[in-house]
Amino acid sequence: MCVIRVFTQSLKIVTIVAVAVAVVAASAGFFTYWTDRTASEDIGRPVTIQITEDDDTGSVADKLTDAGLVRWGVYFQARMRLSGGELRPGTYTILKGASVSEIISRITVPDDGSDEENTDTAASAPTAITVTFIEGQRLGEFGDALEEAGFPNGREKFLAAAANPANRQGFDFLNGVPADASLEGFLFPDTYTFGSDATMDQIVQQMLANFDARFTDDMRAQLSASGLTMYQAVTIASIVEREAAVPEERPIIAKVYLNRIDQDMLLNADPTLSYMAGQEGDWWPQITDEILARDDPYNTYLYTGLPPTPISNPGLASLQAVLNPADVTYLYFVAKDDGTDTHAFADTLEEQTANLCTYQGTQC
Repeated sequence: MCVIRVFTQSLKIVTIVAVAVAVVAASAGFFTYWTDRTASEDIGRPVTIQITEDDDTGSVADKLTDAGLVRWGVYFQARMRLSGGELRPGTYTILKGASVSEIISRITVPDDGSDEENTDTAASAPTAITVTFIEGQRLGEFGDALEEAGFPNGREKFLAAAANPANRQGFDFLNGVPADASLEGFLFPDTYTFGSDATMDQIVQQMLANFDARFTDDMRAQLSASGLTMYQAVTIASIVEREAAVPEERPIIAKVYLNRIDQDMLLNADPTLSYMAGQEGDWWPQITDEILARDDPYNTYLYTGLPPTPISNPGLASLQAVLNPADVTYLYFVAKDDGTDTHAFADTLEEQTANLCTYQGTQC
């Protein structure tokens, strides 16, 4: 009887221990799963980060945390130590929701257990390339900048990436862009640092991510209140960027175009003609009579409304000018040609004619 009691108690103890172990294991497994992934509403959205030769595990952990790719940097660092891999400099596009182990696999050179130094990897480690894209430039000029910075065939590959529909995935602000259009207007001009091994698709996605971040929630609310679509606002901003040389005139020029659109007038925007006629080596040609007479939807002297696409990649100030235009009734403006880069504005055609006479010596 005593033996049976002892056996029964031992069985209970074994069962309790087994259950406890199972609970701990399950809890650990759940903790690993939960910490291994982000709980983002943007699951599947591409995020691009750069890892430079100066980065260490701590700085990369900060970048991943700031980008919303991992929950806790300390957890990422712990997993990095366990992996034994070495960081590999470069530009990486990672989908939100990727596990920490997947991220580590992407950004490291795996530890193969060999005692030999990986001299080939060290010799071929990517270098950092800094590129500045200027506001108001077109995609071809951005491609030229990449090529000059050290990316072989940069223009050709960049233009192909900008036309690649796959690079639009995850960016809701591109929903109104026609399927057959490029990303002209939405590749945010800024100074970027890319790894020399970055693909043009990665570069395009990083520039789109920058646009998404810079076009704030407040700006989106202003856009909604304006009655414009994102594509319309960016198109107008792309023209303003080419017209305005003095910052304080941007909201005024934006309002002139908005006023003309409201009255179904021709925009008469010279930059759209330069875009129409531009080509490699002469992206923004001077307007000639032949260009002015060309039958083309980008000819805003012949066709009312906006051109089919944005004509440049506008900066933040021009985008804000369209969303916050000046409170003016002007319908016309003309460059003063006096070295100030400013314009004379007018409400009527008669005033415009007088300004042309005063500032350009025409129609007197």
